[in-house]
Order: sequence, then structure tokens, then C-alpha cells
Amino acid sequence: MKRTILLEPTKNEWESLAVLNPTAIKEKDIVHLFYRAVRSPNYSTLGYAVMKNGKLKRFNQPFLKPEFDYEKEGVEDPRIVKIKDKFYLLYTAWDGKNARIALAVSKDMKNWQKKGIVSPSITLRESIKITKSKKYKILWQAEAEKRDKDFNLFLFDKDAVLFPEKINGKFAMLHRLASDIQIIYFDSFDELQTKRFWYNYIENIDDYVLMKPKFDWEKAKIGAGATPIKTEKGWLLLYHGVNMDNGRQYNAGITLLDLKNPMKIIMRMKKPLFQPEHDWEKQGVVDNVVFPEGAVQEEDNLNVFYGCADSRIGLAKFNFKNLMDNLAEVA
Repeated sequence: MKRTILLEPTKNEWESLAVLNPTAIKEKDIVHLFYRAVRSPNYSTLGYAVMKNGKLKRFNQPFLKPEFDYEKEGVEDPRIVKIKDKFYLLYTAWDGKNARIALAVSKDMKNWQKKGIVSPSITLRESIKITKSKKYKILWQAEAEKRDKDFNLFLFDKDAVLFPEKINGKFAMLHRLASDIQIIYFDSFDELQTKRFWYNYIENIDDYVLMKPKFDWEKAKIGAGATPIKTEKGWLLLYHGVNMDNGRQYNAGITLLDLKNPMKIIMRMKKPLFQPEHDWEKQGVVDNVVFPEGAVQEEDNLNVFYGCADSRIGLAKFNFKNLMDNLAEVA
């Protein structure tokens, strides 16, 4: 594995504080990067860069900015996928109090149409009342306590990513409520904008949990990373895991999911794929963070694009065959 810095903040005001958490997709011979860009004090837009034959070109203006009340304090942490002839971009919409998942779509990755919130617009109070899960009642009670004891705030929902094809005829989306990774299936994004859909989901949320924190390096919380990659062995999923023992540390993990039923975990590495090691991963706006959010398979390599200390963007290169062979180290 080789790790290098790919992008740093620039003198452009909109990305002068930090650049981080990139998603990536390859079309023909061009890798398209969409990343979170931050200006002081903490206002995020989404930037754009392309890579071709190892050469990087970045653009001087953000391609996506806050426009609506639900995202008025920032658009963050994008994940892109192409399904048939359409590009879907999920991102975190931040209004200053609530973090929820929003959707934008495009035919050409140039002209984007925002579709609004696609995560539960359900309050903590409602969720605690309707869920059957004792675990999530406790987690959401604790979340409300941390958020100024305001039970009328919406559920925090982050780390959403779509599978790059429908599964059993339905869209499949990973996301994170509280500390786990959940999975949902749906026919249309319109469903995700109804309370009825989410009420049933929240009531039975234990049925939708894909992965829980399991190992020491991820025991505080986990969240999906890059768009899952289809392999002969299964869906390869990069994710992040957080340990709080000696201060907060974000690590990169990897797992393999069944192609027909992603709820079935085939392999899950016991140790992190990689951790903060270099100074530029250990020191920044938030220390000790590697946050894998983009992955592209190119020839014999898996190129992983990741946020470093919430300040810059790194590139980690793995030999794809060796990586798949080493997935034998599982739990």
C-alpha cells in the first residue's frame, strides 16, 4: 500500500480551510472526484476535480452549494453512483441543527438537480416513542441529551451510499443512524420522502441493521464509506470505524457482502485496512482521521480516496488481487 497527499486547501475562499471526504467514479478513462470543501468558520460546499493518466485538474468554483433551508449551513460528504444512465449523488445536508441525507441527480455530472431530503424527517421524540428497539431508544435518548436536550430535532442521518445497481429489482442504500450501518430497499426515492415509509422503518429498525461495531478499533461507531464495488466474491465495502479510547480516532475498514443479499456478511477484516500514521493524517482540523469515501478499481490497483484529519485528501493504492486474497482474515 502506498499513501500520498492528493489535494490540499487553496487560496480560494470556499476551500481555504479544508478539503476532505471525496467520492470518486470512473467514466471511460477519467476519474471524477467530488469532495467537501470548507471555508471559515465551518461552511461546506462541494468541489470537483478530475484525474486522467495520473494528472489532476481541479476546478476553481464549487459545483454544488447550499440553496435551501434544509442545507443552509453546508453540503457535505458526497457519495456518487451511476445506475443505468443516471448519476445519483447522496450528500449530508446540514441546517445548523440537523444532519440529514439529500439527493441530487444528473445525466452528465455537470448539471445537477436537487431532489431534497431522502432520510427520515422524524423527530427524536417520535422515534423514541415508535421504535420497538430498546437499544435505539437508549441511543436516541443519549443523542437528544447531547443536542441540548431538544427532542424535537430530527434524527441525525449520515454516511449514505447507494449500491451501483438494483438488488432484486430495488434500490439499495446504506446509511447510518446512531452507531450502526443500516440498509434499506425501495422502489422509488419518492418513498423516502414519506413519513409512512420511515415510521415502519424506525419501528422495526433492528431488522435493517447490516453491521454493528465489533472490534476495538471501531467500537464507538461505524459508517459506510465508498460506493460498494462488485467483485466475483461479493460486494466489497470500505467503511470507517471510530475508537474513543485515547481520544477520537477514525480508521478504515473493509468487508465483503453477498451479491444477492447484502445483509449477509461473507467476510469482515478483524484489523483496520489502514489507520492514521502520517503527520498529515494525524494533525489537522480534526486529528487522527482517515475517512475512506471514494474507491476506483484501475487495472491491478484499488485506488482509495480519503479524507485526512478533516483537512486534506489522500490517495491510498492497493494491489487489488492481494487485497482480495487477504480478506481471508475474517471474523
